[in-house]
Amino acid sequence: MLDLATMEETPLAETRNIDDQVEWLDDENVLYADGQDVWTVPSDGSGSATMFIAEALSPAVVRQIP
Repeated sequence: MLDLATMEETPLAETRNIDDQVEWLDDENVLYADGQDVWTVPSDGSGSATMFIAEALSPAVVRQIP
């Protein structure tokens, strides 16, 4: 994860080679695909990867705009 304000890099808690299409789930977590499933992991480098949606190819978050 790259903080654009400080240019500080924080590695995510994922050791596998992952798809480069990362999507913000919320203010603290990101989603990404591994080619078979969609996973989530904290953006601060803590925790561990958790399967979010099985048999899904690409993350996409739909938000309602007020």
